[in-house]
Amino acid sequence: MFEILYYLNLNYKGKDFMNKKILGMGNAVLDIVSSVSDDFLESANLTKGAMTLVDQNVSDRSLKEINPIKKDSGGSVANTMVGISLLGLNSFFCGKVRDDELGDEFISDMEKTKTKFLCKQSTQGLPTARCIVFVSPDGERSMQTFLGASTTLGEEDIKSDFFNDIDYLLIEGYLWSSESAREAIFKAIEIAKIKKIKIVFSLSDPNLVKMYRDDFLKLLKSEINILIGNEHEFKELLGNNNLLNFLKTETVEILLKTMGDKGVEVVDSHGSEIIPSFKVESVLDTTGAGDMFAAGFLYKLLKGESPKKSASFGCKVASLIIQQYGARLTEETLSSLAD
Repeated sequence: MFEILYYLNLNYKGKDFMNKKILGMGNAVLDIVSSVSDDFLESANLTKGAMTLVDQNVSDRSLKEINPIKKDSGGSVANTMVGISLLGLNSFFCGKVRDDELGDEFISDMEKTKTKFLCKQSTQGLPTARCIVFVSPDGERSMQTFLGASTTLGEEDIKSDFFNDIDYLLIEGYLWSSESAREAIFKAIEIAKIKKIKIVFSLSDPNLVKMYRDDFLKLLKSEINILIGNEHEFKELLGNNNLLNFLKTETVEILLKTMGDKGVEVVDSHGSEIIPSFKVESVLDTTGAGDMFAAGFLYKLLKGESPKKSASFGCKVASLIIQQYGARLTEETLSSLAD
């Protein structure tokens, strides 16, 4: 999910890094993992290895037909906030869930990782979003997602005190597809600018960028300090334009473009540099690679490291997640990386 970054040349000398804080805004989606047969996939009209958006009726029917083996709070920025928490820093999350069983499970799972969930649960309207992950005998993951209450995040959910002592605000591009969530983003940006909080924006998805390209370019002209995206997302945003040339014409200070096994391009006022990826023996599942890259990158950035060193650590964290199934690394693994 996260790919090009800009780092402000801040002087962290003498500051207590363990007290640095980051707030993330994104879709709140409970991941529900189930083991199924290939016959089940066929009967449910699921395409192996693909992610399909569905309505509530289809999702509810699937829930009745499976036996969950694992549940995790998910969503791109939610995963990143959890990663930062498990690395040892203070992270907070703002997203929307309903006051139902899945919503309670989402919040409970977030807080088990010491990630503080901020927004109040809705008492009416759509149920909590969920992504049902069907794992077939060959280990392939097929996903069915219902976005539900996550699309109802609104400006009334954003409170000024959420931003007290926050150093960075990370915003998930996926939220842009909801009109009410866009209003929430505008309010959050307004508060962040007043409180001098650095704003990080993730492009999230190439199709999303294609649909909202003009909006994103307008946002970048005055509101965003750090921009993260992958090759495909930047292609949709800028075409073949040089990233360094783009940086010189906008207020964005750092761009990060992730490029899979080719590493990540870091662009700032000092120029452009490719940070190499970490080699792995085998790739099992790229789910969550961008999320974990962002967690590693922002963790080091919060600790006062340069953008390039932070990006290298992000690549290291991402290299671990692609060698397992699922979008989360264990607390033991992440805490062993922290320093």
